[in-house]
Amino acid sequence: MDLYSELRFDADPATVFAMLTDEAYIAKKTTAAKALRHEITVRRDGDRVTIDLLRVMPPDVPDFVRRFVGDTIDIRQKDVWQPANGDGSRDGSIALDLSGAPVKATGSMRLAANGSATVLTIKALLKASVPLVGGKIEQAVHQGLTEAAKIEERVGRDWLAGKR
Repeated sequence: MDLYSELRFDADPATVFAMLTDEAYIAKKTTAAKALRHEITVRRDGDRVTIDLLRVMPPDVPDFVRRFVGDTIDIRQKDVWQPANGDGSRDGSIALDLSGAPVKATGSMRLAANGSATVLTIKALLKASVPLVGGKIEQAVHQGLTEAAKIEERVGRDWLAGKR
């Protein structure tokens, strides 16, 4: 199943990128998305940045999905951002893996100016490898990830407005 999100922030790409790679911001957006706990690692190699994020989430999913994931859902996310282009835009990759469930998502990210704003575009393919109910699981996970993107955009806008 295709996953697509556009998050819009009222700042230039460098400012938005600094926010996206700030451990305090990552913790704030993760907590706002109702994570029970989380672990964050941000590694910098010159202008290339890798973010490893583990979110332990409550199983706020339909009952048929809960039997696959248990009492919590561990979501491991790895974002890799390439160095900035001349215009400040950046490209990256995203990978999500739900521990305890046969669900993965892989895709690309793009951070680029759009007028006076910056847009973070995420395109990924979400796949649940479970016979018969895989599509339903994908739908449930898709809904959760779409909601998380909305929360991230709201938290990011507040962050940029100084509400930290």
